[in-house]
Amino acid sequence: MATARLLLRTERYTEGVVVDRDGTIFFSMTNLGTISRYAPGAEAAEVWAHVPDSNGHKIDADGTHVVMSSTGAILRLDASGRVCDVVASRVEGRWLTYPNDVWLDPQRGGFYITDSGYKSTPKTMPSDPQGRVYRVEPDGTVRQVADGIAYSNGVALSRDGATLYVSESTARRLWAYRVHDNGDLGERMLLADVPAGNEDTVPDGLTVGPGDRLYLANHGDREILVYAPHGTLERRLDAGNKAASHVAFSPDGGTMYVSGGIDDEQGAGGIFAVSIVAGS
Repeated sequence: MATARLLLRTERYTEGVVVDRDGTIFFSMTNLGTISRYAPGAEAAEVWAHVPDSNGHKIDADGTHVVMSSTGAILRLDASGRVCDVVASRVEGRWLTYPNDVWLDPQRGGFYITDSGYKSTPKTMPSDPQGRVYRVEPDGTVRQVADGIAYSNGVALSRDGATLYVSESTARRLWAYRVHDNGDLGERMLLADVPAGNEDTVPDGLTVGPGDRLYLANHGDREILVYAPHGTLERRLDAGNKAASHVAFSPDGGTMYVSGGIDDEQGAGGIFAVSIVAGS
């Protein structure tokens, strides 16, 4: 198994790692309310933006950044790190509780976000799970497309745009939703029960990587789980961070970057790099 290499050690736990087309890495330190960037070859990362409880993050085709503020807002930032639009803080009469992660929809435009429904992960299954998935259209309108999730966390769209994947932290499950032409979601299908090495392990952020495989940060087990599109667990990769939060790939797909906490969410964080063999 490839060994994770510590690329950056940070003061606090990191979240929402994402890589721009030129290889620049962005990541959040949620507790500090900052987003930092690290350019290839730079000596250190620099603070790029200040966003309260900054979390999931994607870079749109127009160069703007879609960022989840887990205080309860979906934001869009310009290339300089300035907030240029508050996309939503309230949807269909309901205040957003904990916007967590985001995935762009290049086929239809717009994007999907998860609202975990709770400020922290419930330890037991709630009777009425409050986690939701919302869709944001290109014109900025927002609507709910899924609910009843016990802490909706990571979200990712298959490369063909036909399937949306969502990790459910409390139930330790990975779900797949068929996506309709208008962006609505069909019934959810259980893709996988996510293994846990201890009682605090939960599935966190995920991405679609080489070979259309799903790369899932297994927060608490210091590993990235690699799933085939149909749900078979194929590999376990070293995450570096025990409290692995999210995963992203270099533009050429040859390097995987992992955000999180080196030992936990309370101490130091890091960005780890893992070399990925072609086709793996």
